[in-house]
Amino acid sequence: MKKSLIIKLAIVLVVLVLSYCVFWFFKAGQSEKQINKFIADNSSYITAGEISVSGFPIAQKIVISDLKITVPVNLIAKRQIIIKQLQANSGIFSNEFVVNFTDVVKVQDLDNSGDIFDVEFVSQPEILVSLLDGAISKFQYNDVGFKVLDAEKNVVNATTGTSILSENSVDESDKRTNKINISFKDLEGYTVIDFYKNLLEKKVIEGIKTEEIKVNINPVAMLDPNIQQMPPISPDQSGVVQPNMMAPVVDPSQAPVVTNTASTIPPIDGNAAVAQALASQNGGNPVAVPTDGSNPAPTANADLNNPQQIPSPDAIVESEVSKHNVVIDIVLTLTPSVKQEQGETPPVDPTQVQELPVQYVQNIKINNVELSNALYKINITGDAISASDDNYPSGGITVKVEKIANLVAHLKGQFKQLSQSKKPTVPSNGVDLTSEQAQQNQVQNYDIFLNNISEKLTDVSNEIASKNSVSKDNVAQFDVRREKNLEFLINEVPVREIIGKF
Repeated sequence: MKKSLIIKLAIVLVVLVLSYCVFWFFKAGQSEKQINKFIADNSSYITAGEISVSGFPIAQKIVISDLKITVPVNLIAKRQIIIKQLQANSGIFSNEFVVNFTDVVKVQDLDNSGDIFDVEFVSQPEILVSLLDGAISKFQYNDVGFKVLDAEKNVVNATTGTSILSENSVDESDKRTNKINISFKDLEGYTVIDFYKNLLEKKVIEGIKTEEIKVNINPVAMLDPNIQQMPPISPDQSGVVQPNMMAPVVDPSQAPVVTNTASTIPPIDGNAAVAQALASQNGGNPVAVPTDGSNPAPTANADLNNPQQIPSPDAIVESEVSKHNVVIDIVLTLTPSVKQEQGETPPVDPTQVQELPVQYVQNIKINNVELSNALYKINITGDAISASDDNYPSGGITVKVEKIANLVAHLKGQFKQLSQSKKPTVPSNGVDLTSEQAQQNQVQNYDIFLNNISEKLTDVSNEIASKNSVSKDNVAQFDVRREKNLEFLINEVPVREIIGKF
């Protein structure tokens, strides 16, 4: 009897062990299958080398080698993250994996140089990944700082803290929602001009090439509407225009007082405003700029009313505008526009909409996108919709800028630097343009366009901001709106008209 019971118990134990072994291999195989499927569904942005699963009998340990992730949002950067090896650990009954980097992490520039940079972390980042129904339902990343270094160990990018949280869900109607929260503390190596270069520069260059954007070769300087203009110059009795007749009135008592009752912000004096901002960082002491063009040095006796002691845009670029706090809080929603075929399970990744057999309408709700530093603050909110039958998103967003004068002065200096970096070559007059010469001519036109922006950005930004009743003092608001298949409007002014001002 006892022998029979022992045999039965042994059989049960063997069955349990075999069942558990089958379960472990099944579960490990499912995890590996889910990861492979996720990579395949997002192959435009993610590639991987070898994937192995171990950890029998009580854990899952997934090792992925040569993982490459291309940042799909050009607004952030045109970069590829290269992870030589990572390890994800989880209990056999859990779908949550703790991820660690077990080898070097690098970043490659995909835009121009193709350079590869080293990434150094202050400490191992905390990474948590949850899998559900063959997709990543939650991704959480936190670090206390990292540096991106070039071959000479110069800092390309750096931050003292990064936090990323992405949560995905799918309802019964196959509506897919992705909540994304990202924050960078003291981010270095990324400025507002990078937004332009990553998102708009190629479109502007193409517009100049196709002549959709007309470059004003000989721009006429815009005059401040609050400054009395001089009467037309006329020759004297001898028919010669005298030099003193072209000089503007400099005595304020000779200029009439102009009353502006419209709801506008004051004309932007970028240099003076930034000088005050830099002074506030210096304990209230003004910042003087040497007349020899060297970097400004703080002095307690500087006079902000003296033009020689006001920082120029070039000096502003090299000032304290190097560290930014960035917050991104958005919700991406994919809604199927037609009934999905049975058995099809499209990926959660919203960047894959165009690759799906079923078309989805993508809605981006911007709860808060904020960039702030010591001199200015930019806040963006709104909604945008991307449809398959429209080349650009429609909807409306609001851009609010605090201390707009500082931002404008900073941008003017950066556009000037960008222009100087192009170094165009002008072909000789009367010579037929070859393909190479035509390209050089386009570069020259783009250089002129950038110079025009640098020269006229103050007046144009002041004019457009003043058309919004919310703009006041040194706070400007720009409401950007676009109906489907129509033109973009900023404070109800067509973008084409705004570009034409440059």
